[in-house]
Amino acid sequence: MTRGVKSVLVAVVLTAVVTGCALVRKATYPPDFVYLEKTQVVGAMAELNVDLWRIDDIIAGSETILPYKREEIIGILRHMETVANRLGAGPRTTNHLFIDDNIDAFKEQVLEALRFVEKEPPNYYFAGRLSGGCMACHQRR
Repeated sequence: MTRGVKSVLVAVVLTAVVTGCALVRKATYPPDFVYLEKTQVVGAMAELNVDLWRIDDIIAGSETILPYKREEIIGILRHMETVANRLGAGPRTTNHLFIDDNIDAFKEQVLEALRFVEKEPPNYYFAGRLSGGCMACHQRR
């Protein structure tokens, strides 16, 4: 067998294995199940971490938060909601039980922070508490 034929054969076999695994996963899990790859979880958690740092950086030591910084916080909180929805939403289950158990409470905390930041006058207390909630949850693991 020539080297080119071997390469094509290996590529075909690898494609078949990957496709087969995906089909088996679809056939063995319920329709509302979401399989989260480790890279998806790590990436989402990293995004949330950056968002929390940005919020804390804006809020820390500020007597007054300027209107454009308030809008930035609102945008960050909305991004956090989007990222959290990628990890799990409502009755869906995933292969990460810890996320399943905690993601809805986290999303509610983000929405609560958003509601208070959007009020007149804005209240940043709950936005500032978000990172503490993450730390408390992750320390239990």
